Amino acid sequence: MKNEIKPLIKLSIPLILAGLIEAASPFFATIFIADLGPADLAAGALVRGLFFTLMVVMWGALTAISVLVSQKHGENDTRGVSQILRDGSILALILTPPAFIILWFIAPVFSFLGQNQAVIMLAQSYLHALAWGIYPDFMALVIMQFLIGLGHTRTNIIFTLFWMPVAILSNYALIYGAWGLPKLGLAGIGWGLTFSYWSTTILFAAYLFLSKVYRPYFIMALSPSNKRYLKELLQIGLPLGTMYAFEIGFFFILTVLMGLIGIVQLAATQIVMQFLNIFVTVVFSTAQAVTIRMGHKMGEGNFTAANDTNKAGMFLCVSFMTLVSIIYLLFPNLLIGIDLNLADPKNAEIIHYTKQFLAICALFQLFEAARIALLGSLRALKDTRYTLLSSLIGFWLVPFPLGYSLAKLGLGGAGLWWGMAIGAACNAWLLYRRYLVKIKHQVKMTKVV
Repeated sequence: MKNEIKPLIKLSIPLILAGLIEAASPFFATIFIADLGPADLAAGALVRGLFFTLMVVMWGALTAISVLVSQKHGENDTRGVSQILRDGSILALILTPPAFIILWFIAPVFSFLGQNQAVIMLAQSYLHALAWGIYPDFMALVIMQFLIGLGHTRTNIIFTLFWMPVAILSNYALIYGAWGLPKLGLAGIGWGLTFSYWSTTILFAAYLFLSKVYRPYFIMALSPSNKRYLKELLQIGLPLGTMYAFEIGFFFILTVLMGLIGIVQLAATQIVMQFLNIFVTVVFSTAQAVTIRMGHKMGEGNFTAANDTNKAGMFLCVSFMTLVSIIYLLFPNLLIGIDLNLADPKNAEIIHYTKQFLAICALFQLFEAARIALLGSLRALKDTRYTLLSSLIGFWLVPFPLGYSLAKLGLGGAGLWWGMAIGAACNAWLLYRRYLVKIKHQVKMTKVV
């Protein structure tokens, strides 16, 4: 296991940096939207929640590219890698029309959520602009998953570093009408993202095509071949995307329930979620590195090293979250002070609940770190259907009835958080048991061969 820690960290760091850099775009977008007014801010929040919930299923299908590429790369099957790149591009093209139609016609759904007509019209203009950027967004993901599968995560940082400032500047210019461009308001966010997707994806694809390292893959992808990976991409990717949708939907419903308990507890939950999202990015990136590293080792037929990678990934993820949990427990004011004035008596109640939720979140994050690491390992084993089942149990069937019951028994918002922590523990245990079964089966099959 010790021998796997260093290469896993080396593979993880570029992915972690890319994830944190990507988070800068929505961060600045929120600042820009807040300046427009409360109606625009409400419409922007609705679009973001709906957009990610709907698109994550299709994004999940495309993330299967890195799983298959990593194994073919481990087998030194260059033609197989190029064929996966080709079929991933075809899948992106197939997914574009339904995604476009959904974004174009989904705005009236906000009426059922009780939103006023002004907010709905703003949201519709935002969604219509985003719809035109769906195809380059999908193709960018295809390229990035192709590179991640090869283990070339540093190249991804180049793309992210180039895309992020283009997106931020485009958003700013088209929202406010800077530099002679039209002033589009909230729709400017959608058009800015669409412009950034098209411009950076075209330039990045051209760079890879002209590169001596990647050009052979693109040329080989254009050559005739009867081998098809579309079915396998969907078999691996769709359960993965649906699982992500379950998780995003869970946190959306959690927010709704917490709001029913009390505004102060909802505000405290939002502060905790702010930090949870940042730190989980590190764990998700490490888990993706686990998937790629295990895929390479399995492609080589070295299942002992693949199992060592799983252990190293578990160690790194849980160790990192242990350090974070210590900060939650011992230095909560350090985090809370970023959002709130600790000396203001008006914030005393929010600070109280935030500290309480941070303490429970410290336990939740430890189980969640183990779950995400195991998720990366099972993804390498192409076992995504079971992870979908475990997420249904660990995010819906256990946390909601248990958390709701605890909340009714007098724990309030803390009851919902305890339900989350226990659900995460169940989820991690289910995945661990599944992993042991799958890795033993793979080793047995290898010995038979």
